[in-house]
Amino acid sequence: MLQRVISIRNVGRFRNSVAAPNPTFTKHTLLFGANSYGKTTLCAVLRSVQSGDATPILGRQTLGTQVAPDIHLLFADGNRRLQNGAWSAPLPQISIFDGVFIAENVHSGDVVDVPNRRNLFRVIVGRAGVALAEDEQRLAEESRGKQTDLTAAERTAQAFAPPGMRLADFIALPADPDIESKIAAQLPLIEALRQADAIRTRPELTPLAIPMTTDELEPLLAKSLDGVGADAQTRLVTHLERHHMREGGEQWIARGVNFIVEDECPFCGRDGLDGLPLVQAFRALFSDLYRGLQSDINQARQAVDSGIGERMQGAVRTLLATNTAAVEFWCRFCQIDTIAFPALDHALAELRRTHELLSELLQRKAQAPLEPIVHGTDLEEAKRLLGAVQAAVDAYNRPVAAANAEIAARKQGTAAGDLTAAQSVLARLQAVKHRRDPAVVQACDAYQRLGREKRDIERQKADVRQRLETHTLQIMPPYENRINELLDLFNADFTIARTGLSYPGGIATSSYQLLINGMHVDLGNANTPPNSPSFKNTLSSGDRVTLALAFFLAQLEREPDLGDRIVVFDDPFSSQDAFRRRQTIYEIMRVANACRQVVVLSHDALFLKQLWEKCPPNDRSAIQIIYHPATGSKLSAFDLDDACRGRAAAELDDLLAFRANGAGNPREIIKKLRVVLETHFRFAYPGAFLADDNLGEILRKIRVGGDQHPAHDSYQSLERINDYTADYHHGEDPRGAAEPPLDQTELLGFVNMTLKVVNALPT
Repeated sequence: MLQRVISIRNVGRFRNSVAAPNPTFTKHTLLFGANSYGKTTLCAVLRSVQSGDATPILGRQTLGTQVAPDIHLLFADGNRRLQNGAWSAPLPQISIFDGVFIAENVHSGDVVDVPNRRNLFRVIVGRAGVALAEDEQRLAEESRGKQTDLTAAERTAQAFAPPGMRLADFIALPADPDIESKIAAQLPLIEALRQADAIRTRPELTPLAIPMTTDELEPLLAKSLDGVGADAQTRLVTHLERHHMREGGEQWIARGVNFIVEDECPFCGRDGLDGLPLVQAFRALFSDLYRGLQSDINQARQAVDSGIGERMQGAVRTLLATNTAAVEFWCRFCQIDTIAFPALDHALAELRRTHELLSELLQRKAQAPLEPIVHGTDLEEAKRLLGAVQAAVDAYNRPVAAANAEIAARKQGTAAGDLTAAQSVLARLQAVKHRRDPAVVQACDAYQRLGREKRDIERQKADVRQRLETHTLQIMPPYENRINELLDLFNADFTIARTGLSYPGGIATSSYQLLINGMHVDLGNANTPPNSPSFKNTLSSGDRVTLALAFFLAQLEREPDLGDRIVVFDDPFSSQDAFRRRQTIYEIMRVANACRQVVVLSHDALFLKQLWEKCPPNDRSAIQIIYHPATGSKLSAFDLDDACRGRAAAELDDLLAFRANGAGNPREIIKKLRVVLETHFRFAYPGAFLADDNLGEILRKIRVGGDQHPAHDSYQSLERINDYTADYHHGEDPRGAAEPPLDQTELLGFVNMTLKVVNALPT
């Protein structure tokens, strides 16, 4: 039993809960606190000590402080301390009904998701079922882990198997003591068939060719222009000599003739050029025939470059290297004499010299196209060199031609064979041999062992799952019946039906439907269309809390150690109808009679007062959470009788009735707003207000205290309600002035505001 909260430091609003005197917890402990004062934090503390997990508390460290949470609780069997991020010892015998229980086990927001159903399953099946579910989940996790190992072992073993062979077939290959000789006999056949295919597809040798002769160059070099008079030729030569223009002069003049425009000299501007014999000679010489000759010369130069230039010389080396490689291949299958190009470097040097000589001759011809080049040592030397190179090429090509004849005969004579079939036979023989390698044996044995272990785990899991399902079938029907009995006791207009078991994600999970007006409604999920009936659009928020409370109470009834348990209820009833309030009180007292201790936290003092009256006077205590912005939340003794005495309780009920169905005289209802507010603030903040402070004085004290006053957050709402009610609470005006007219809708808005301020607004 929890006897005292010695201290809660640096957790949420509890900067330091120590207060004097420190209230004592009894078997029936009722704890009053406004919303956001620390009730949820206190439940989190008890849940943390129940599980021994300090992580949720560390996440609630008071904002603005660097000091770690520190908690000291006194239980009947000793202290429990949270220091340095860890509890001294857990206390498992604690059951808590609060928002966390609802969100984890019943619904999150307005939907029931898979985690809710998984957790609810554990609530439904009890400890024996949970043990089976944990065994089933453990075996499922072991199975998944074993599958991971098995998959890795399969990849390792499969890597040893020949491509295309199933691992099972590879593992099943039998040992063969004569395997080596069988492989040795198969290899020559494979080699022959493999080379036969290569013989069919391998190209022959390529003959060498030098695409260049001097046969067409010689007449071109000797060529002049036909049809041009000797006088024009003489005039040109004389002019070039006279002006020292032998080098390139002819081309210069040939180009210049094209720039004569309207018989005017392009250089000096002189007119009448057509009458000059020299100009007439130039025009005769540099006609279309001249330009045609220049074109022939340029084409000849290009032919020399492509036929024996640098690129051709490189191609010769490449072709010879390719043929050399081909000869190495074909020598294995054909009788081929040695094929080599003698003195290749010398031949290429002669080819380069030939290219230089011919290029120079053509350059000279290009500079003076009209001058024939008939006899010259350069041309003769080029002819000689080119002839020597061609002779070497012919000498090289003769054995090439002979080799190609041999190759063609070999290609034709090579018999076709089924290489694929022979390779398949060899592959299987090699697989039989490889299967007995030590590393392969180890990998295959490991794979087979893991497979057996995986199958054994699956058999165990199937057995546990069968027992779990049998247990579930025994537990779920009576549990469903008990839930529905409780829902009936709470006067709910729905029940649950078709409670069952499924395994989404391989984890045991509960399933059920709502039964409303005889119709079965699926719970749905976040993706359920809004126009389809589901949990989120068929149950009110109050119905959802009622359902969760029924689940919790049904679970408690089956706890074998209920007599040793501390049961905590956090706001189990949010002001709804009076019948559910009474039934909730009845169920809490029934639990209190069966457990070691019951702790009820609520923001509704009237609800706690009704519980208080049911508790044995000598074994009950009332505690209040008081909050101040400067010092945080603290626990202190609380007088429920004083807090709920007189007309305030009745008038709060009148406000609730007016809100629910419009009952009551509006002019009487508006006067009750101030009474309810004044009573609430006097008892919710006993250190801040006096017993006779009215609403105006309460507002003044909050205003003076500013944002450091504990009731500061309520100031704006209080001021609005005070302004609204001012004209109605002082009695009739002696001057006979009538009270302002009342708008029912406006009054309802201020009733809601008042109920919200005193934490009594139904949810």
